Formats: sequence, structure tokens, C-alpha cells
Amino acid sequence: MPPVLRRFALGSAILVFGIWGIILMVKPEIVHPLFTDGPMNLAYAGMMGAALLGLAVISLATETGWLTPSRALGVAVAIIVIEAGFLMFSQSGMLITPVTSISLISALAVAVFLIL
Repeated sequence: MPPVLRRFALGSAILVFGIWGIILMVKPEIVHPLFTDGPMNLAYAGMMGAALLGLAVISLATETGWLTPSRALGVAVAIIVIEAGFLMFSQSGMLITPVTSISLISALAVAVFLIL
């Protein structure tokens, strides 16, 4: 594939993943009717948005050299930790159980380790 087309495809994917990720984290009710007519689950939408945004960050960082791959992964995990914490403690969209609490603390430790 020619480099121009490769960069265009990668840039398009980063843009799409980033936009979908932000929308699913901030205003999932905008896109919910596009996928289903069932009830909306804020926890699933928010965590999927965080994962997509994290993927966009990893792709952008490794392609541009903005961050090392391990730090980019740390930032992506940190995005997921922030969203999970927000869902657990602010919106009450995610249950606070021993499993979710241990997962949140473990992911935070991994993010800090990868970023530092």
C-alpha cells in the first residue's frame, strides 16, 4: 500500500475511534438508537467508549512517535480507569463490588507503572 493511503487509512481510523469513544463516554444517548431499540446501559457504553478512545490514543502515539508504545498503553489504561471511576462513583452506572473495586485498583497500578 502506498504510504499516503496507509497514513490516510490510519488517520481515518484514529479519527473514527476517537470520535466514537468520546461520544460513547459523554453522550451515549446520541448513538444508542443507531444500534438498538432496547434499554441503554451507561456502564457498557462508557467502558466501550473508553476502550475505543484508548485504542485511538495508542494508534496515534505509536504512529507519530508522540509516546513510546508502553506509555501509550499506560495512557489508554488510565482513560479506562478514569471512566470506570466516574461510572462507579459519579453516575452510579457501574456497581461497586469487590471485583470492580479490585479491578479498578489493579488497572490504576498498571497505568502508573506503564506511564512512569
